Order: sequence, then C-alpha cells, then structure tokens
Amino acid sequence: MAGSNLVLGIPPAVLDLNQKGLIERAFHDGLFPNLAYRAEALAEEWPANTGTEMFMSRPGLLTPIVQPLTPGADPSPQAVPFEQWSAQLQQFSGAVDTHIPTSTTASANLFLRNIHQLGLQAGQSINRIARDQLFQKYLEGQTVLTAATQTTDTQLSVASLSGFVEVIVPGTNVKPQPVSSANPLTVKLGATGSVTVSVVGFQPNDPQVPLGPGILLLSGQVGSVIATRSLVKSIYAPRIIRSGGGATVDGITSSNTVALQDVINAVAQLRRANVQPHPDGFYHAHISPVANSQFFADPVFQRLNQSLPEHVIYKEGFIGTISGVMFFMNNEAPESTNSGTLIATGNNAKFASELLADAVNESSINIGRIIVTGRGSVYEKYLNEDAFVTEAGLNGKVGEFDVVNNNVAILTERIRLVLRAPLDRLQQVVSAAWSISTSFPVPSDITAPSGQERYKRAIVIEHALG
Repeated sequence: MAGSNLVLGIPPAVLDLNQKGLIERAFHDGLFPNLAYRAEALAEEWPANTGTEMFMSRPGLLTPIVQPLTPGADPSPQAVPFEQWSAQLQQFSGAVDTHIPTSTTASANLFLRNIHQLGLQAGQSINRIARDQLFQKYLEGQTVLTAATQTTDTQLSVASLSGFVEVIVPGTNVKPQPVSSANPLTVKLGATGSVTVSVVGFQPNDPQVPLGPGILLLSGQVGSVIATRSLVKSIYAPRIIRSGGGATVDGITSSNTVALQDVINAVAQLRRANVQPHPDGFYHAHISPVANSQFFADPVFQRLNQSLPEHVIYKEGFIGTISGVMFFMNNEAPESTNSGTLIATGNNAKFASELLADAVNESSINIGRIIVTGRGSVYEKYLNEDAFVTEAGLNGKVGEFDVVNNNVAILTERIRLVLRAPLDRLQQVVSAAWSISTSFPVPSDITAPSGQERYKRAIVIEHALG
C-alpha cells in the first residue's frame, strides 16, 4: 500500500497498526495489577544540595533502672545507643519513541497510547521498587546452605548473602559496617540453629548479583557436619512466620496454606515490639488472590463466619478487615513469576533476584509471601525534579501523568512526563519518557528493647501457593 513508504524501519508489531483493513479505531486496556505497596511509604522530600546519600539516626532507649542507688554513691553515667540507616537517591526512567507518520496513518492515535502505556509502566515500576525494598529487608539474614559442611570448613556456601554483609552492634558502631574480623556477625547454623559461627567476609558467586548466592567466610572452623539446605540465620534477622512452622522455606509443604492464626501471630509480634498501627487504626496485610482464597478454607475462619452467608465478607469474597488488620488484595505479592531472574540454588530450589530469597523451595513448592506492616515500615525520600529545569528552557514539554486503566486511577505521583521535540532531520520521531528520583529506605530498630531483630516494623508470612 502507498502508506508503507512512510514507515520504513518501524517494528512489524507497530507496522500492523497501520490501516490495512477495517479495524476498530480504539485501544482496549489490558490486565493490570493493583498498585498498593508504594502507598505504604511515608513521603518526605529530599533536601536540595545535600548529596545522593542520606543517613537517618535513631537513638535507642536507656535500660530501666530498678535497683536503688547505693547510699553516698553517684549514679554511673550511661551511653545512649544510636543506630543509622541510609537512603540512596537514584533516578528511574523509561522511554518510548513514536514515529508520527505511523501514528497519523494508524487506525488510532498511537502517540497518546504510548504515553498511556508509559504511565502504566512508571506506576508499576515504582510500586515494584517499593515492594522489593520492603521484602528484601524483612527477608534478610535467613537462608540455607547450598552445600554440606565438614568440621574443618572455614566457609559456608549459601543461597543468599542478603543480611550477612553488614552489621550494626548496638553500643559498638552506629553506621552499618561491612562484616570483617573487626566487625564479625554471629550466625546460627543447623536444623535447630545449635551451631554458632562468626562471619568475617563474603564473596558473591556472581558480581552482577552481589547479594545473591555466595560464600560466607568464617573466623574459624565450623566444627560440625551440617547437611545441605540447613538453616543459616543471623542473630539480627527479622522474624518470619511460616505456615506449618518450618525452620526454612524448605519446611513448607503443599498443605501449608496460610491461616488466619498466622496473621494474628504476626500482629501479636508487632504489638509486642511496640509497633503502632497505621493512622487508619489498622495494621496492613498485603495478600495475593491465592492467599485470600486460602483464608476461606481455614477452619478457624469458617467457624468465625459460620451461619453468616449474607455477611459482606462472603458477598464480596474478600477477607476485608479482621483482628485489627486491614487486608489489601495485591496481585503484585511476590512469587516466582514476578520477582525477577530465577537462579538455581538446589536441585529444584530457585532464588529470586528481586526478593533476594528463594521463591521456589527444594520440594518445588512455589512460596507465597504476605507482609503485615505497622506505621513507619518504609519511607519514600524523593527529589523534586521540577528543579531540573534551567533558564535555558526545554526542547519540548514536561508534565505529569493522569493515567486510568480499566476505570482505575494509576498512582503516578511525583513521576515526570517528558515530551521531547523531534530532533531527527525530518522532525518525525517524538520521544516520551518518564522519570523519578527517589529512594525507599526501610528504617531499622536494632536498639529497640523488644529483641535483637534489626527490622521490627513488619512481619513476612510465608506459605505454599498451592
């Protein structure tokens, strides 16, 4: 056809949008996940001219004094413990070029649709970044051996280095320090964690995945024969609740589906650590549609709702709010299909690069994960990119997204839409891009008196997806 001369070099998938026959002049929205993880973050603006890394400090509590002062003696001075966690400012972006002659001759406006799809990508990308930061921190410090140890071994082969590469020792160092002989990390090994070793170094198997599978270097010999896939746990690891009570992900079987009591136990741990609920008065639990269906099979949940077929929970088929928890249906809940590159860590087990943990265990069970959060579990430290505009002006336009997909507004706050004017000789190719400079730091509470866990404001529940 005559119009084909206008679209040389255009990908075939786009070329097919050109008017070659009678097709409907509309695009229809595709399936799109719910975006809810970013909404957990407390947004704070990054101050200008302060660099790209920021350390937040937190003082710990002084130990209560319950013994009377010796008569005539002065009280002993005390040192207030401090800790720090960091935010690393990074820029995230994506772009699409539109060949305007193709858009003009296509059956619908391809340029506008490209911007729509960019908005969807931007919203999903930032939501996924917030999700990954939360889960990475609250899964760290717990992994398994990928090779059995001998008594004389001075290193461990592990499925994940996350949580084993730096350490904060209250009263010793404030800023996180890389593990070393001067800053060793105490780790428990074995089926019951009965063997104790000190980690003084680490080596990733793949430098491109620095916190993936690798080697932990020890200060001395293991002193025991420990089987492959046995527990390796830092003394500062966050609490994880596993349906069925297994010590590692390998303890999860197909019958270990999530139950209401698992969530109640998670909230009990948060309350015990003095973690406050969100401003709406509830703790938040992000669950997948599969986890939601498993709750309805839980005998405790069924007895609780016995003879209530007209209750809103059964009418909507969603657990809603119960036991002080507000549940959010989140089909971005991490699993093997949406958590990045999968790396084999056993005969069947697979490590997910976005989670920094196994998404499939050695029994080939796909692991589902729920996170129950309290107030202040994650922050968003963002830089206002409007400051990037100079007196030299713009070669195009800068604005914001307003994206609706299947009648649902997509969260794109603080994400810039940049439209660059055509720069090619015929001025036919327009570039559209999105951009955001942000960080999602997860605050630590290692100096809090409720336990040695470094992160205490959320709990991950692991279960079989079935």
